[in-house]
Amino acid sequence: MRKRPLGFWCLVVTVLLYLFVRERPIPYTNDSAWQGKSLTVTGKVYRKETVIQRTGPVSVLYLELIQENRTGYHDGKIICYLKAGQTEPEMGSCVKLCGKPKLFERASNPGQFDLYSFYQISGISYRLNQAEILAKTTEYNHFTEMLYQARCFLAKKLESSLPEKEAAIMCAILLGTKSGMDREIKMLYQQNGIAHILAISGLHVSMLGMGLYRLLRKWGVPMKEAAACSAAAMLLYGAMVGFSVSAVRAILMFAIHMFAVICERTYDMLTAVSVAAVLVLLEQPLYFFHSGFIFSFGCVAGIGTLLPALTEGSSLCREKGSKWTRRLIKGLLTGVGMSVITLPVNLWFYYQFPVYSVFLNLLIIPLMSLLVMAGLALIAVQFLHPLAAVPFAFVVQGILKLYEIAMKLCNKLPGRLWIAGQPKEWQVLVYLFLLTAVVVFRKQLKLLTKWVVVAVAMIVLCIRTENRMELTFLDVGQGDCIFVGNANGDNYLVDGGSSSVSEVGIYRIIPFLKSRGVHRLKAVFVTHPDEDHCNGIRELLADGKKQGIFIENLVLPDVEEEEKSQGYLELERLALDADIPVRSISAGQEITDGRLKFICLNPSKDSALTENEYSVVLQLYYENFSAVLTGDVEGKGEQEMLRCMKERGADQVTVLKAAHHGSAYSTPEELLNIITPVYTVVSCGQNNSYGHPHKELLERLINCKTNTIITYEAGAVTFWTDGNRVEVKKYLEK
Repeated sequence: MRKRPLGFWCLVVTVLLYLFVRERPIPYTNDSAWQGKSLTVTGKVYRKETVIQRTGPVSVLYLELIQENRTGYHDGKIICYLKAGQTEPEMGSCVKLCGKPKLFERASNPGQFDLYSFYQISGISYRLNQAEILAKTTEYNHFTEMLYQARCFLAKKLESSLPEKEAAIMCAILLGTKSGMDREIKMLYQQNGIAHILAISGLHVSMLGMGLYRLLRKWGVPMKEAAACSAAAMLLYGAMVGFSVSAVRAILMFAIHMFAVICERTYDMLTAVSVAAVLVLLEQPLYFFHSGFIFSFGCVAGIGTLLPALTEGSSLCREKGSKWTRRLIKGLLTGVGMSVITLPVNLWFYYQFPVYSVFLNLLIIPLMSLLVMAGLALIAVQFLHPLAAVPFAFVVQGILKLYEIAMKLCNKLPGRLWIAGQPKEWQVLVYLFLLTAVVVFRKQLKLLTKWVVVAVAMIVLCIRTENRMELTFLDVGQGDCIFVGNANGDNYLVDGGSSSVSEVGIYRIIPFLKSRGVHRLKAVFVTHPDEDHCNGIRELLADGKKQGIFIENLVLPDVEEEEKSQGYLELERLALDADIPVRSISAGQEITDGRLKFICLNPSKDSALTENEYSVVLQLYYENFSAVLTGDVEGKGEQEMLRCMKERGADQVTVLKAAHHGSAYSTPEELLNIITPVYTVVSCGQNNSYGHPHKELLERLINCKTNTIITYEAGAVTFWTDGNRVEVKKYLEK
């Protein structure tokens, strides 16, 4: 407090802001009633970009609304995707547009990215698709339009000298435009933990800002004037590339540095990052829940506090030997220290940690300065002659190719992704408390002791305390996906597909599994090969290993060869390509795993059945807890299921999954009378074209006095049990 009074009071303000936001969360605004209807809006263009979609490039406008045609709705900001052929308006101009509004998707499952909250932080309410410009003003902001045109001009310079893939990466690194990047390349950087180099950050600002400052000083410009010019130049750069969180942090810290030069005061990095954080949070306190904010500011704070404590006093760095050996050892210690700093952020938001990123950054970071300088030089020399850019383009391509080779090599190494799941809040707090203790007592503790404390902190952060069986019905829209987690650590999946959510495996199922710390599925059951039960499973079979999730067995219904559809055969082929054994299951078979038992009630192999009729039905037991998972069973299959239940002397079950998403003729009264479920879960999408769940079924469920839960209302539904007591959690009620 004595050394950094301003930093201390910034910390106090930050804590107070956090407590305020935590106690007063902004409620969810559901405007689904007007989604899809035509809407006319008027607003001012404050940002624009071009994104690449499957149909080609699309112009996107960001509007600050002036008025709307919906009485009572709050003013705010929106995103407009223009129709093809529309003339792009200038920055700062006022436009009137007509289009179809689309709400941002709210996360309804653990692990799912919350698009609604992400845009809520930026004050953006919704997006307008197929927008048509009805009118626009001739007046606009010439300054911001000039910056936008400059950004486009510089992007074209990069595109003219580099291949498409490399040009897109350099546009992201130098100009902050990621819309043109190939999806696989972007994922490659993310999976290897080096996506931070694709964002405008302190490296860019320090190179450009300090480079300009030193150049001006070399030309004889007085110190204060050089500092003021450099700070102004970085503010212009930020305005041109877009003020992302990391860019705002870096530019604010650089501006504070230059202000210290002007005032002839000493610059302190920790005070600067504290002031920058408070300025950002005062403008929008919801940044507390933004991964980019926490990652950017947390890393800088950790570099200034924890990193010196973990690297100082190392005898390995002081021993006699070659300079490169000492640098390598110090680099490794620094890399591991940075991993310690970023670990809770990675696990909280992404549920995993790329193990080899520690070593990969030893290659990536030192070459970044050369890459940025080569990119800037490439743009600059093109003003002289296009051929002058060839040597710099060669350097850029060489470094990016080296990055790609290194990342692909890391992807082939075993154990590249450590999927630990999302920690509890108390675990993060204990972790931070122990790291704070290392910083506070850095002088009293030996280096080995510090690292022992860090190791204990990591164990606390990553330990999983659940000792119960979990049964979760994911909200996958119009489809089914059920997760079963045994208390002994074995995990199972029953179905995984949707007819209303695209790429449901990538965006809902895999993130859920990672949030639970699941990297291995002992078995995946596919009840039948309808798309709404298996298209997500196909994604798992094709890309699961790349995502760090391994499947030990694929279990399909045991049917005759001539009854297998193309979808069934496709599942078998994908499993064969992924070296996953394919098993079959039919009525009467049992699978026991400790206290967990699965009993198959359908299909019977005695007669020809349709896909829905041969749908696998599983009865799950965990001591006194039981559940019946029915797939889409109907007709002969339903009769076979009832016969098996009667033969076994069925008792009351805890949970029933309503068959066929709640169709009118499934889950008959006879079944409900036999098992009298305490809870019945209906898995279906909101406003689906099938009318699920049907009124007739809901009336039957009311008559049998079961607790009915519909996934589109509750989100993911989770049952935890120790075999006797049951805890129920609806995700959207949190």
